[in-house]
Amino acid sequence: MTNLSNLTQEQIDELKNLGNAPVDYSDIPKTTDFSKAKFKYYKIEPIKQTVTMRLDADLVAVLKSFGKGYQSKTNEILRSVVMEHKMPVLDITD
Repeated sequence: MTNLSNLTQEQIDELKNLGNAPVDYSDIPKTTDFSKAKFKYYKIEPIKQTVTMRLDADLVAVLKSFGKGYQSKTNEILRSVVMEHKMPVLDITD
């Protein structure tokens, strides 16, 4: 990127006069084949918080019957109830 302090006054005036003129892309080759493109996907993990809750024994038995990952499944169940009832989800990232 060009350091603007190195521009002459004439160049600065020319840039100011461009305004919102359309950009000429005619010298850039069109790319239509993205088969060799490399994309990165980032999965954002939500912040997990450890909690202690007292639940009915039969409910805990049902949740544990899901096997390994039953706590994550419990989180999914709770989230679906919150979304189904359109309860506000607070932003705790601040």
